[in-house]
Amino acid sequence: MKRALIILALVAAAGASGCTQNPQTNADLSCAGGVLGGAAVGGLLGNQIGGGSGKAIATAVGAGGGAAIGTRNPACR
Repeated sequence: MKRALIILALVAAAGASGCTQNPQTNADLSCAGGVLGGAAVGGLLGNQIGGGSGKAIATAVGAGGGAAIGTRNPACR
């Protein structure tokens, strides 16, 4: 299960980091990649903590925190 989540996170981050000829679209994609990648990594790290409902809460908090950190990407400003 963990391998599947890691692979999914890598595929999502790679897909969101594509480029176009439009500079604004490139910035939007870069921002989305940072947010999605941050959420994926944060969720994976949060999932390593606790058990039962505590594990679900830690995963959600990790994903939210990772997404928030992902917005610190300069393309998101």
